[in-house]
Amino acid sequence: MVNLCCMRIRAKNVVSGVSVAAVAVALTACSPSLEQPSDMRPGQEVPKTLSAPESLSQAASEHGAHGDACAVEDFTVEGSSGHKPSIVMPEDCEPPTKLEHTTLKPGSGQKVSKGDTVSVDYVMVGVLSGKEVTSWTSPTETTPKQITVGTGDVVPGWDKALSGMQAGGSRLVVIPPKQGVAAGTGTEELDYPSNETLALVIELESIN
Repeated sequence: MVNLCCMRIRAKNVVSGVSVAAVAVALTACSPSLEQPSDMRPGQEVPKTLSAPESLSQAASEHGAHGDACAVEDFTVEGSSGHKPSIVMPEDCEPPTKLEHTTLKPGSGQKVSKGDTVSVDYVMVGVLSGKEVTSWTSPTETTPKQITVGTGDVVPGWDKALSGMQAGGSRLVVIPPKQGVAAGTGTEELDYPSNETLALVIELESIN
């Protein structure tokens, strides 16, 4: 085995019949070689390829499906004010495991509390299935949905998300199964699987 750290390289270059010798010294400071002696002649060694264990490779490839839980900030709401929005789901993370919401547009006036009947526009999308259920007021669509807060009109996550909202305001809400479809209340007509996480945009039209 040749120690490259101490090897001198001599080259000859002939220019116009004159022979010039150039001497170069390799790096003088390097770590000792960790290679094992080989019975094969130089140039015949077979390069070794190191592969990650299959379990680690599989974990890396499945990171998008089994990574950390998403936060509500990872979801994106697209669309102009006053028009039905669309919800863009994040990638490379698991559906959230707890109820989260964030204000998209602040409202004003009285705050929603238990027992209030409210009129809302909404878009709700299943994070896993992509199924959309919506009721959004427009010149050609339905009137706002009427909900009495805290009476089982909607899933528990809806009730919690509506609490404290003000007329004219909107929120993005992510509802995990245990506070959504798995709760078994207010979802009979939605036909989502029991493990579905719901992403919801609510716009509060009025408190009646």
